[in-house]
Amino acid sequence: MVANAFLGIGLDSDAAQYEFPMEMFLERSDLTPLKENVDKIIDGLTKWQPRPRRRVTRESSKITVDGGDYFEAIAKLNVAFLRNKWGDGLGILPATEERVRWLLTGTDLPRDIVIGKIPPVGRIATVESLAVSLAMTGGRPEYMPVLIAIMRAFLNPQLRAGAMQATTCSVCPVVIVNGPIAKQIRLNSGYGCLGPDPVHPAGASIGRALRLMQQDIGGAVPGSGTMAVYGGPARYTNVVFAEDEDGLPQDWKSLSSERGFPAGSNIVTLHGVACYSNVHAPQVSTAETAVEALNEFARVMAGNYGNIFGTLHPNSVPGVVLIPRATARGLSSLGWSKERVKGYLWENSKVPWVEIQAQSRFGKPLYLGAGFEYKEVMWKPYLKEGEAWPLAADPKNIMIVVAGGEQNGHGYWMRYGEGPVMPTSAEIKLPANWGELLKKAEDDFGPLPAR
Repeated sequence: MVANAFLGIGLDSDAAQYEFPMEMFLERSDLTPLKENVDKIIDGLTKWQPRPRRRVTRESSKITVDGGDYFEAIAKLNVAFLRNKWGDGLGILPATEERVRWLLTGTDLPRDIVIGKIPPVGRIATVESLAVSLAMTGGRPEYMPVLIAIMRAFLNPQLRAGAMQATTCSVCPVVIVNGPIAKQIRLNSGYGCLGPDPVHPAGASIGRALRLMQQDIGGAVPGSGTMAVYGGPARYTNVVFAEDEDGLPQDWKSLSSERGFPAGSNIVTLHGVACYSNVHAPQVSTAETAVEALNEFARVMAGNYGNIFGTLHPNSVPGVVLIPRATARGLSSLGWSKERVKGYLWENSKVPWVEIQAQSRFGKPLYLGAGFEYKEVMWKPYLKEGEAWPLAADPKNIMIVVAGGEQNGHGYWMRYGEGPVMPTSAEIKLPANWGELLKKAEDDFGPLPAR
């Protein structure tokens, strides 16, 4: 893990390193190892010099797997990938040159274009490596523009991919897609939008391709590159879905429009999420049921699990609120604008001061966690002693997305996980042959499914 961290921040692999036992960083631990080795630390910081070495350029190697028939070869391929820690425990398809070439028809970018360096190991992601990962998940060319945009947003410094990859928190990327492309590639925004869904297969393939990039290129292998204590089922495919823009009330903006993009733009927005909660909310048909439903959301959002404030940055977003179209339209018809809903949830999900006092360490609120001195300075204008604390610095930081089935009855709360300073977004750029790709998809799957 130490070597991964060094590579991920751009240091030489042979830079001076000294790793202390994990137990030393626990409270009231024995600091003898630090005292006994302080000279080695000083020596590494003051005398280490990089070894001169010749730059070596090597071509990517390909593997060949033989079998008595195709199915035996596929089975051997999957075993080989698991032995090399390239697989994720689910079956994969072979990323043959032919299939990768087919997927690359989904972008006008050359295959060797560098997208960025994926932490913690810091290996380089190219357009070709994205296509390889997508091939292993059974993806299609029309998914490539979305996957490329996702990777650009994932590597935006504000998402802090390095922290999200390596943390002990079981966080994973959540991707919300806006724009016409969501329907065009059969990405779900309705019933079962968080998966699985055979009618809308795009989210599973795209999200799993991202996860394979995180693992195979970024080195996020459990117990070394990623120290997530539990992991979780969402990590197999991450979470990729679309906003139900057809279900938006007329006076509610889409997520991408709220984030400053023109209406109708094809946009991906990423956030890091670790906890998922169903919200049982009544049908919104009267002023009383509207408040009752919002109170249910606020009650779940305010659930105290310890580190509820994330980075405590003034622009941090505490999670993603999913509201189905019937609930959103019911609220709108009763005079609840999106801004008014955010304000109500922000005010009524505050954590009471008595709970903040109850959870403290060294005289500091436990919620502030590591680096509380820095966080106290950041949030000084927003957190007041003796008063309830909000989940975000401002009501506008509450992220609401209209998605899910068409009826009332349920909502969903996806709580922030360790890593992001704030969500990030990127524009999806379509290739010149986009119409041809969609025609081929229609030939394969039939007409686009009705909403």
